Amino acid sequence: MPVNTRFLIDRARPYFGQLTVIAAMAVLSACATLAIPWLAGRFLGGVIGGQPAGAGDLKITIALLVAALIGLTAINVAVAVLSQAASGRILAGLQRETYERLQTMPMAFHDRSKSGDLLSLMAYEVGNLSTFLTATLANVPAMLMTAGGAVVLLFLLDPAMALVVPVLVALFYIVMKLVGRHLRLLSRRVRKAEAALFWTAESDLAMLPAIKAFATEEAQRERYAGVVERARVLHLAQARVVAVIGPVGALAAALAAIAILLLGSAGVAAGNRAPADLFTFLLYAALLTRPVAALSDTYSRFQIARGTLARLEAVFSMSTEPGYTQTARVERASGAIAFEKVSFTYPGRDRVLASVDLAIAPGEIVALTGENGVGKSTLVRLLLRFYDPDSGRITLDGVDIAGLQVQSLRRQFGYVPQRPLLFNGTIAQNIAFGIANPDPQAIERAARMAQAWDFIHTLPRGMATEIGDNGIRLSGGQQQRIALARALLRDPPIYIFDEATSMYDLEGEAAFVENCIESLKGRTVIIITHRPASLALADRVIRISPAEA
Repeated sequence: MPVNTRFLIDRARPYFGQLTVIAAMAVLSACATLAIPWLAGRFLGGVIGGQPAGAGDLKITIALLVAALIGLTAINVAVAVLSQAASGRILAGLQRETYERLQTMPMAFHDRSKSGDLLSLMAYEVGNLSTFLTATLANVPAMLMTAGGAVVLLFLLDPAMALVVPVLVALFYIVMKLVGRHLRLLSRRVRKAEAALFWTAESDLAMLPAIKAFATEEAQRERYAGVVERARVLHLAQARVVAVIGPVGALAAALAAIAILLLGSAGVAAGNRAPADLFTFLLYAALLTRPVAALSDTYSRFQIARGTLARLEAVFSMSTEPGYTQTARVERASGAIAFEKVSFTYPGRDRVLASVDLAIAPGEIVALTGENGVGKSTLVRLLLRFYDPDSGRITLDGVDIAGLQVQSLRRQFGYVPQRPLLFNGTIAQNIAFGIANPDPQAIERAARMAQAWDFIHTLPRGMATEIGDNGIRLSGGQQQRIALARALLRDPPIYIFDEATSMYDLEGEAAFVENCIESLKGRTVIIITHRPASLALADRVIRISPAEA
């Protein structure tokens, strides 16, 4: 069994009860389907061939035929409904699991991944599995049983003529194998084109102010049109292959049925074969065309789905971010932080930190300054365990953070990064990000402390104002105030302000410093800044230089 098939089965394992019911009903569907040609053949043989069957026997045959048709319809409806429900649950579970997995991947993984690739995987490729899963769950068991049962019955009716079937199946398998290989390669190219489409659209929307400022709309339109055209051409090539497989498979089966009819009719003319047997044989041969064509279409869809499954399996086989499986937790830290001989290098770059020693006492406010690129923000990222040091260790209250459960560690910090991380929601939702049932009064207090209330209360909807993607409806300084209020609302034992007031005006920054002096007492604070007003908050200013880093 292919590895990525096992991957899909593992995700379907919690639903095996439902899948077993579907499989059992598929067996009933196959039985009813196989009964219909037999009953129809007996009926046609009795009517046309003049077989010695009484009118009562024909009525019974007709009644059984109608009952089989009605039963088959009812079973197929039930199978379709149940399989859609089961495949929907499997898909929803896979979407949740993929999202959760991507959340736990290390920052290094996200650094080297294009966001368009990940968006394509989560939103498009995983979604496309729904059609494949539905078709598989609903049709494959019944198709296999129908095809297998038809072949067996063909051999029981006429072994000589039935020998044609294995030869055709072998030829069909060889052709499908060759086509499938081409389809897999084509599917990989389609996936890359789709990812490029996602990435280009996302990138251009994010860069829209720059695009307009530099008047490059036409060039960007042409670039995007080229990406769209490449995706369209590849999609069309894939669709052509898929479109050909099913009808060609059905044609091959139909031609085989004609050949069987020609062979069988000679036997009937010679009196060596009953008309009923010929009709039944022909009906089974015709019946065989449907599952063969359907299986060929399913095979082509499976080749497409294998690409998505391979990508999902690759993501799920990677190691998650260190620290999620640790059991040691931090309830509330006192705030003693120590960097001991810490060195770190980003992949493909020169060393950023080299044997750094830094001790911060509980409740101390420390400002880190220095030239850009010397590793000030990197120290913070290591403290938050976005990355792990190449050597040395970092301790919190004397405990190596590498041994702490990473989420409990991060809850000790109120982090305000250089670029405010805001989402398309209200101001209140952004400030209370991640807090269930937040206190509106606490949100307002945090906003006031961050000097955000002055502009919030002037807005027509106040805290209920929608700020747009990435806070686009706010100025840079207003965005920083919202991000700062978010950190203050959590009231953690340790604050990290990474250029948190760089877009404040001087008056706003001075007011923030004045308001925060009392609130920050007893908390450990790391401030990365060059601005005098923020530096005034610090008990100690440490300059990080390239030589030290």
